[in-house]
Amino acid sequence: MDHHLMAWLCTIVCFAQVWSLPTNCILNKHLMKTSYTLIETMGGLFPLQCLKDHVSIPFPQYVFQSNNTQQVTGVEKAIYQTLQNIGTLFENDAVPDQWNAQKLDDFLNIIYRQIEDSKCVMNKSEGTQDFTSRDDALKAYFDIISTVVKEKGFSYCAWEIMRKEILHTLKFILTQNSDIML
Repeated sequence: MDHHLMAWLCTIVCFAQVWSLPTNCILNKHLMKTSYTLIETMGGLFPLQCLKDHVSIPFPQYVFQSNNTQQVTGVEKAIYQTLQNIGTLFENDAVPDQWNAQKLDDFLNIIYRQIEDSKCVMNKSEGTQDFTSRDDALKAYFDIISTVVKEKGFSYCAWEIMRKEILHTLKFILTQNSDIML
């Protein structure tokens, strides 16, 4: 009888411990910096032979800026959506052989981890119109990037253009939003 009581108490204590653990709902600045460094160094400097293929893609910087607490939630959601869009861009297996494969794997693993760790950001309340506007702008931005890569036949230079845009996006997020990331 004492063993059964002890087993029940242990079970209750274990469940109480698990339920009391905090939820991961964070945007991790360290992981964001690491992902930036990995994508920056996996391919080196922008190749000179790709300058002729350069495409100007308008960057929606306003989606990562906030003036008040409610807009911070919108920025967090925009960062989450950005991470998801970056992951989607790499769903094609035809990445350049010139890139460091280990750094690319590490980069993608960090992106997917950040997506998983900050998934609950989407449950935070915010004005629907503000988020829809941000979401539409991000969708358009990443659609253009995806289209450029496809139109250029998934060439090395097309992937480098995409990498440059991702670098620009991650750098902007890090410099403008370090106060909302842990």
